[in-house]
Amino acid sequence: MPEVLIENIRTGQVWDCHELGYLTRKFLPQSLQQRQQRQEAVGSANGHIYIPQATSYDGRLIDWDLLIKGVNYQHFLLKRTEFLSLICGKDEFYAYTKYEPNKLWKVTVPNAFQIPNIAHYAGEAQLILESSSSYAYSRGTLDDRFDFSGIWQFGMNIPVMPDEIKYKHQTRRFTIWNLGHAEINPVRMNEDLKIIYQGASNGLRITNETTQTSWQYNGSTSSNDRVVIEDVFSYKNSQTIFPDTNKSVLTLAQGANQITLTGTSGAFEIAFDFPFLFI
Repeated sequence: MPEVLIENIRTGQVWDCHELGYLTRKFLPQSLQQRQQRQEAVGSANGHIYIPQATSYDGRLIDWDLLIKGVNYQHFLLKRTEFLSLICGKDEFYAYTKYEPNKLWKVTVPNAFQIPNIAHYAGEAQLILESSSSYAYSRGTLDDRFDFSGIWQFGMNIPVMPDEIKYKHQTRRFTIWNLGHAEINPVRMNEDLKIIYQGASNGLRITNETTQTSWQYNGSTSSNDRVVIEDVFSYKNSQTIFPDTNKSVLTLAQGANQITLTGTSGAFEIAFDFPFLFI
């Protein structure tokens, strides 16, 4: 049986459901659910033809079945109340298994459910967890070394030569690797992308040649200035510069992304930070 853990996103506190007496029988993420926009074409003798225009994905559902056990009936009632208070709050929480402890599902429990007795001291719960994202998040960040010391795991596309992949650069042309299973597009909810540029520039432009997307600042910066692009927002030294940009965003394709910079002046450093998204 998979052993499920619950983690408070804000505090990092972790509850081991197995140790608490919540014995998981099933923890199964459902497959991706497509949301297609279609245009109806001219009908034919065989019926109408629908041409796909765009495809996106709904949030993800996870089927979770478990037993809640106590040492007697009174203890079971306490365990049931404890379980409900743990997962039925308004805030999202992380849910994951001990088999995949570094793939974090950010979920809530959107629907009501019951925990009927199946024995004098035990009850059974069948519930659905809902993630607003179609993907699980990596626990590791881009500041963490790519190895299997605890925050990365097999199935996360960890490179054989991890030191060759970098997310901080001092050159005008470099590669950013997105090792997840999905594109990163900061316009969409739950797909965070942060880019930090420190150095002098005039008309700084950052282009992803792989996705043909670019961001540009129409002003200038000095060597001590710090420009932060966070999702769709842009700041210089914590002050918004969004009106002075091209009001666009960079997206990151799965795999290698060829990045180029223009408008830089002298020494500089640019850093990328984003989570990998996994099916």
